[in-house]
Amino acid sequence: MSRALPYVWYPLLFAASIAGFGAMLTAGLPLVLATYGPIFVAAVAIIVLEFYLPEREQWRPRRADVLSDAAFMVFVQVLLPRILAVLAVLAMAQWMHEHAPSPWWPHEWPLWAQILAMVLAVDFMRYWVHRACHTWMPLWRLHEVHHSPDILYTLNVGRFHPLEKLLHFTCDSAPFLLLGVAPEVIAGYFLLYAVNGFFQHSNLRLRYGWLNYVVGSAETHRWHHARDPRRAQCNYGNTTIVWDLLFGTWYMPKGGEQVEIGIIDKAYPKGFLAQMLTPFKARVLSTPRGFLRRVADWLIPPYLRMMGQLHAWRISRATRDPMRVQRALLERILRENEQTTFGREYGFSSLKTYESYARAVPIMEFEALRPYIDAEIERGEHALTREAPIQYMRTSGSTGKPKDIPLTAPHLKALRAIQRTSVTFQYRACPEAFSGSILAIVSAAEEGRLANGKAYGAASGIVAAGTSEIVKAKFVLPQEVWGVTDATLKYLLIARLALAHRDLTYFGSANSTTPLALMKLYREHHAEFIADLCDGGFSRLSELDETTRAALTGSLAANPARAEELVRLNAAGKQRMADIWPNLRLVVTWTCGSAGVTVRALREELSPRTRIFELGYVSSEFRGTFSLCPHAGTGLPTFETHFLEFGERDRWDRGERECVTLDRLRKGVDYYIIATTPSGLYRYFINDIVRVTAFLHATPLLKFMQKGKGVTNITGEKLYEAQVLAAVAAAMRRLGLNALFVMMLADEEARGYRLYVEPDRPPACDAAALARDVDVLLRELNIEYESKRDSERLAPLQAAWLKDEAGDAYKAHCVAKGQREGQFKCVSLTYRKSFGFDLEAHVAR
Repeated sequence: MSRALPYVWYPLLFAASIAGFGAMLTAGLPLVLATYGPIFVAAVAIIVLEFYLPEREQWRPRRADVLSDAAFMVFVQVLLPRILAVLAVLAMAQWMHEHAPSPWWPHEWPLWAQILAMVLAVDFMRYWVHRACHTWMPLWRLHEVHHSPDILYTLNVGRFHPLEKLLHFTCDSAPFLLLGVAPEVIAGYFLLYAVNGFFQHSNLRLRYGWLNYVVGSAETHRWHHARDPRRAQCNYGNTTIVWDLLFGTWYMPKGGEQVEIGIIDKAYPKGFLAQMLTPFKARVLSTPRGFLRRVADWLIPPYLRMMGQLHAWRISRATRDPMRVQRALLERILRENEQTTFGREYGFSSLKTYESYARAVPIMEFEALRPYIDAEIERGEHALTREAPIQYMRTSGSTGKPKDIPLTAPHLKALRAIQRTSVTFQYRACPEAFSGSILAIVSAAEEGRLANGKAYGAASGIVAAGTSEIVKAKFVLPQEVWGVTDATLKYLLIARLALAHRDLTYFGSANSTTPLALMKLYREHHAEFIADLCDGGFSRLSELDETTRAALTGSLAANPARAEELVRLNAAGKQRMADIWPNLRLVVTWTCGSAGVTVRALREELSPRTRIFELGYVSSEFRGTFSLCPHAGTGLPTFETHFLEFGERDRWDRGERECVTLDRLRKGVDYYIIATTPSGLYRYFINDIVRVTAFLHATPLLKFMQKGKGVTNITGEKLYEAQVLAAVAAAMRRLGLNALFVMMLADEEARGYRLYVEPDRPPACDAAALARDVDVLLRELNIEYESKRDSERLAPLQAAWLKDEAGDAYKAHCVAKGQREGQFKCVSLTYRKSFGFDLEAHVAR
């Protein structure tokens, strides 16, 4: 018998209520009594039953619960909207029914059929209103009152904010008054709605069986009240559940699993008066601002305005005669370093002009300078600069060995000054970007130590490490986060910290793939991020070193309101950067060269109000330009810090090594750039191509176009032809094959590489095995490639075997385009967009 009773209570009392309503109407009793009499009896019966036969003992209400819910029931459900409003509704309904019955309502149907029709119609409208209450934040603020209890029992069916009840009125009363629906029909609907609602929220042990697919049952509705908002996006129906079934939101897992009830914010006030006011109080959606942050918010805007004016005035003067600045800079570099090993070998003491410098010192790549740098590191020799380097900037080299670029104190000071100047121009373009939190993503300033005990790290981190403490107060990331070595862990941590800052207004990252990678991680792991925000913490905190964990103190505070907002956004399908950070106004990143492809995808993530600002031409060896305006092509050369030479691209590629200075550049022409830096890179050829786009007074403005031949760079990996050939050769040896022709194409659209190899005999394995081997080897040869692959900013390598004589076909194509057959030299690494030959037609199928 005890097993059967849970199946009996609902149909028994529900049918009794309907029967009582019908009997009272037949007896001619007042409609209000016929409606509220059965409702009252059913409510008392359910309350008594749930006291003796509870679903969960822990859901027994406390005294405070009963007092609050009684207040809601009396003031919200009875006195305010029911006794006064319902009497008015019934009076209006009678008049509308007698004087203006609408042809759109089936007035001639039997009473029971009209009541059923009204249940379906009201629930259809309430279904969509209810879903909106869970996805649109202003409505959720009202509806949150209803979900705030952490228990379900009969009385809290009435816990609704009065304004939400007014919204309900527009669905369950107003339209039907206008249609002239009979008062008895409206009363019958209210009876079914109220009795079902008491059951729906009760703590009575109930089992509905097949009725779970017909009515809004207690069994299904408990899942709608789940504390986990992701699980609560279901079972929106009130009296009937048919609309959930139709629109795919019906949910009830099997197995008797119990669900935790409530909302994310466990500290949400529970009292009646407090819940009347809470929806209108400001919610803390971002990390609270400390004293230093408030000082930064107050000081930084006027400081940037003032410094912007000073820098604009200085630059205006300097750009009128850039060669005067350049000649003085070169003279100083030569004079200061004439007693170094390099200076003595090349006779710096006798060099007085640029022309003599260009005749005496050849154009150099890094490998020509490596012996001097090794002498500095291993023996402390002043090989390149009189002033010893204070640190080294590490980047990938053309061989498997990384390049450690020396950095002197004066050069570092100048680089930081360039960075500060660039920020003032960003402020001039978008002042509001500096009103909120700043997410600046750079690499570690210190990644290790060399033989001389000096640190090496990334140029971006070294420069950023000099940021003042006041400015750092606006930063989302503690400096220690930059040094997390596990790429996935690092970006998960960055995303977790950034999500806590709804007030984010500035996003800075050299690679435009970085924000896209963060958003990819957010979409894949949003459940973990929301849980971390709700509880305070980071799910992978134990994987961080002690120093990083200590630096995160105070940065991982619980923020249930922000977590709740993200849940609502996810439920509404809003997962773009524009949705997550609605105040974001400026993204500073590379937009030139291969980065331009990614920028198009980034633009789709952003609000139209968010500007993308070109970072400028920046490399590990030196910073070539900073942008005066948001768009590409406004890069002002850093001619006050670096002596710059240029080789016209077309001539250079033909073997003509003539260099010109800034004053001889021509608009619209592409040039290779050669730099002399204060840190000892002399006539350094970096294999980068820039284009002159305009002039500021007598100074050309530059735009980075691409890496030169034999080097590609999709997202900062700077992959060299020598590395590709070495990796392919090693992989082919493992497979017992030789390569007759190799071509690696950088596909900027796909953000990855595709390798084509013509083997000397049919391979025994598929090309996927070759791709895996080459990918592993490239990771070993190129630290930047490994980093970009680990963070998924670079897609997995793809490969294809070519048919016989594919290489010959490509050579014939090049000869036909004008290359001399006797001088033909295949460059095995280039960009797909400029390749101009269809290798896919030669792939072995």
